[in-house]
Amino acid sequence: MLCQILLTSLCLTSANAQPNVVEIAANSQEFTTLVAAVTAADLATTLTSEGPFTIFAPSNSAFGRIDGNVLNTLLNEPGTPALKQILLHHVVLGNVTADQLQDQDVLTTAAGTTLTVTIVNDRVLIDDAAVTQANIIGSNGVIHKIDRVILPPPQEDPIETLLYLTIERGVDLYNNGMEGACADVYATALDAVLLLGTSNIGTEMKSDLSARVLQAAMVTDHSSRAWAYRRIIDLILTSSMKGISASSRGENTIFEFDNSNEGRDWQIVLDGVMGGLSTGNISVENGSLFFTGETSLKNNGGFSSIRASMDSNDMDAFDAIQLRVRGDGRTWIFGTRGSNSMGANSYWAKFETKKNEWIKVTIPINEMERHSFGNRLAGSINPDEIIGVEFYMYDKKAGPFKLEVDSIKGISLS
Repeated sequence: MLCQILLTSLCLTSANAQPNVVEIAANSQEFTTLVAAVTAADLATTLTSEGPFTIFAPSNSAFGRIDGNVLNTLLNEPGTPALKQILLHHVVLGNVTADQLQDQDVLTTAAGTTLTVTIVNDRVLIDDAAVTQANIIGSNGVIHKIDRVILPPPQEDPIETLLYLTIERGVDLYNNGMEGACADVYATALDAVLLLGTSNIGTEMKSDLSARVLQAAMVTDHSSRAWAYRRIIDLILTSSMKGISASSRGENTIFEFDNSNEGRDWQIVLDGVMGGLSTGNISVENGSLFFTGETSLKNNGGFSSIRASMDSNDMDAFDAIQLRVRGDGRTWIFGTRGSNSMGANSYWAKFETKKNEWIKVTIPINEMERHSFGNRLAGSINPDEIIGVEFYMYDKKAGPFKLEVDSIKGISLS
C-alpha cells in the first residue's frame, strides 16, 4: 500500500520538485522504523494528503529505546490500534516551524492529546523528547526529528482504579485495628481482578497470581494475611508487563501521587525554626500533592517548604528533573539535597508558575545553585549524589500560596 502511494507521489514530485512528508521519511535512512510503523498503522494515505502536518518524527535510534518485543507487537496487527494512537500523538495539524515554538506552548495533536514545549538553553523539548533536527520542509508540512518516541497519556485502567481504592480502604481498616476486614477487602478485589483480567496480566502471570492468592488465603493470622494480599496487589500494580517501561520513555518517575498515603513521604519545614509565622499544609487528592499555606514576613520570616527523601540511585542515569505542576502565579523554588542536614547542602532552581495552569518545568541538574539557609554558595551537585527534593515558597512576599504537583521525574537531556 505504501509503495503504491509513494509511486504515485513520486510521479507528482517530478512535476513540483518538492516531496511530501511521507516521501521525505521514506527516502531517509533515519526514519525506516517510522515508515514501517506508519505502514502498519495504515496512516500513509492520511499523511500524504494535503495537510499541512507538523510531524515530530522519532529516529530509528528513538524507536530503539523501546523494548524489542513491545515494538514487534505494535508493528503487527494486534498492536495496530495502539500504534496508531502513538503515531498520531506525534502529529500536529498545521505548519509549526521551529521559530514558532515557544516555551510552555501546548500543542494539540491529531490523537486529541497534547504535547508541551519546553525550551532549555536553546534546546527544544517536546514533552521529554529533544528536537535534534528541525524544519525539514515538505510539500504538505514540516518534520522535526526527535530522539525519543513520545508516549500518549495512558488510558485509565478500571482494574488499577479498583486496586488503588482497595488499598485506600484497606489501609484505613488496618490502621483502625480491623486487620481481618482489611484482608477480606483485599481478597475480594483480587478475586475480581482474576475473574475480569487486566491488560497487565498474561496467562502465565495469572496462574502465578492465582497460586499466590490461594497461598495467602491459608494464612491464619489476620495481619499477616492482609499483608500477603497487599503484596500481591502491589505486584500487579508494579508489574513489569505494562508494555513500554519508563526506561523506554527515557525517564524515571520519582514521585507521583496515586493514593493519599504518598503524602506521608513529605515533611513540612517552616520559618518557625527562625521565629517566623508562615504556615504550610500537605494533602494528596485526585492524583496530586497539594502544598498550601500562607507566608508571613513577621519576625524575619517569609518561607514555607516541604521536602522528601528519595533513593540515592533514582537519578543515576539522568541529568535533569522535570516537574508537572499547577501553581498560583508566584515564583517557586525547587531544590535537591545531597545530605539530610538542614539547609546546608541544598541546590536550588527558581521557576515561575501560571495561575491555575498546568506547566512542565525542566531543570538541568548542573544549573542548580548551592544554597545554605538562603545564602548562595559555590559548588554543584551531581545527579548520583541527590538523596532528596524540596519545594520552597520563598519569594519575600506575604500572602496565601498553593502548588499542585502531579509528578517529579528524572529525564535525560544529553
